Amino acid sequence: MKILGTISHISNKGNIIARSSQSPALGLPVFTKDNKRIGKVHDVFGPTKKPYVTIKPFRTKNSDVFHDQVGEELYVSTKPVKKWGRKKRKKR
Repeated sequence: MKILGTISHISNKGNIIARSSQSPALGLPVFTKDNKRIGKVHDVFGPTKKPYVTIKPFRTKNSDVFHDQVGEELYVSTKPVKKWGRKKRKKR
């Protein structure tokens, strides 16, 4: 796992905003230092050298939990995301 960045703040909609040193791919799972999966990368915005990353949490019911974790480091998986859906047919 690679370091994604640190939690900057929580948005009004309950998304986690983190400051990163690189721009990660969209849809990658995000973990805490305890290897707990908290969400996935939803958006990347801001300056190119230190962008902000929007993380959509899996459980948005209790966003107060993340207010206590401001400043904590987050990690992103290096494995590619397995896409679900309909398989393409092979051409004959």
